[in-house]
Amino acid sequence: MAGITRRTLLTGGAVGAGLAAIGGGAAAVALRPAPGARVLSTGELAVGEAIALVVFPGAPFPLNGIEAGVAAEVDRILADMLHPIHARGFRALLEGLEWGTLASRGTAFSRLSAAERAEVLAVWSDPSVFHRRLAGDAFRLVLGMAYFQHPEILAHIGWSTGCADGERGA
Repeated sequence: MAGITRRTLLTGGAVGAGLAAIGGGAAAVALRPAPGARVLSTGELAVGEAIALVVFPGAPFPLNGIEAGVAAEVDRILADMLHPIHARGFRALLEGLEWGTLASRGTAFSRLSAAERAEVLAVWSDPSVFHRRLAGDAFRLVLGMAYFQHPEILAHIGWSTGCADGERGA
């Protein structure tokens, strides 16, 4: 078996760059916001839901990630709270997670079982691989913001806003 040569890497890189340039228009069309969404495509919403079901399965909370509408709330957070360049970066992370499992697991992340998705997310939390761990942290941060903003979740954990407790008086 021949090793990888410099020529192979350069040729592969040039071919890959050409395919990316040709496919760039198709990728831009495929990543248009889903109906009713402002930023995330249909596929990105599916990845968000797949992550949300693993990270927020429900118990001990009253809602799981789907019931709490995490993916739609992530879309709102990306549209309203993040600079567009950061929203694009988050979308790239979602796409990387979705298609990164194709080589290692033979299918897209959103099509894996819940147990397999949990295994993949655990790998993305490994502190020894800094960049991958940062991506995993980004998922937990943004999806956590979405989940813990839901009124039923806030009520369940006893979170209230304001300075005075209404029952105690002022």
